[in-house]
Amino acid sequence: MWLSVRVAHAQPGELVGWGSNAFGQVAPLPQGPFRAVSGGRWHSIGIRADGSLAAWGEGKGGVLFVPAGTFIAVDGGLKWSVGIRSDRSLVAWGDNVYGQGNVPPGAFMKVSAGATHGLAVREDGALLGWGSNNNGEAVAPAGSYIDAAAGTGFSIGLRADGTLVGWGYNPFGNTSVPLGTFVAVAAGINFAVGLRSDGTLAAWGANNYGQSSPPAGTYRAIAAKSQFALALTTDDRVVGWGFNLAGQTNPPSGLFASIGAGGYVGHAILRECYSNCDHSTTSPQLTVNDFICFMNKYSAGDAYCNCDGSTVSPILNINDFICYINVFSAGCS
Repeated sequence: MWLSVRVAHAQPGELVGWGSNAFGQVAPLPQGPFRAVSGGRWHSIGIRADGSLAAWGEGKGGVLFVPAGTFIAVDGGLKWSVGIRSDRSLVAWGDNVYGQGNVPPGAFMKVSAGATHGLAVREDGALLGWGSNNNGEAVAPAGSYIDAAAGTGFSIGLRADGTLVGWGYNPFGNTSVPLGTFVAVAAGINFAVGLRSDGTLAAWGANNYGQSSPPAGTYRAIAAKSQFALALTTDDRVVGWGFNLAGQTNPPSGLFASIGAGGYVGHAILRECYSNCDHSTTSPQLTVNDFICFMNKYSAGDAYCNCDGSTVSPILNINDFICYINVFSAGCS
């Protein structure tokens, strides 16, 4: 069973999901607004605008019983999740068979949940691991780090100088990292994805579903789980590639603020204000420039202008102008 749930011209922070809904990961979605979202094997988890957590989907191991408090980051593993609280401490919940719930103390700035192990970058740049360690995946090489990604039995670290290092289980070359400088990294079951400093993508490891063959273009964010990945373009659109059993690599059209991925969910996403065509952040946010932006995009045949979501030819028509006027009038708040 798979679904694509869209919130038509949603307000900032509302969730959009697509892919498998076998355990309710896609619908019904919790009410927002949200500022971050991620997923595990069959569950999803997000941080609301007020910093509190919400979880939905399959609840094995108690993974849906989220802790109280406010959070700045969260990630989902196989049957467990981990988050960074506002005081920068770690907390994990759900399955703890491999010790993945026994988080290290300290103040952290990045966290990643693999299948059964976790990685977290401490504020001083140290990278700590915990949970399963059958392949050495929870023991990071010494150095200063800014990001990390935990896969299934392997790990990838992003050093402070922008270079990558990999360790742990390596049957598909998933720890054989590429050269170059990077700003972000993500990992699935047996592959990993890196966002280069120039905005291009690199992926390595298993490629039986094309998961290590990312699309060309420039991007600003990445997410990966299972055997597929997502990326957010510099103009706020989502693309997906890799295993597509439930349509998880077929994201809806539109503009988005951030992305997340789950097991077979091309996951719930935070959507930008549709009316704010020029992406302005000054007040007032919506101005005549947004109408000019819309007309320019319409003239270029940009799919963004399919405001009414029509699928018949011609896709773009006068109804889209009427639709845009209506959503502009509704504002962004």
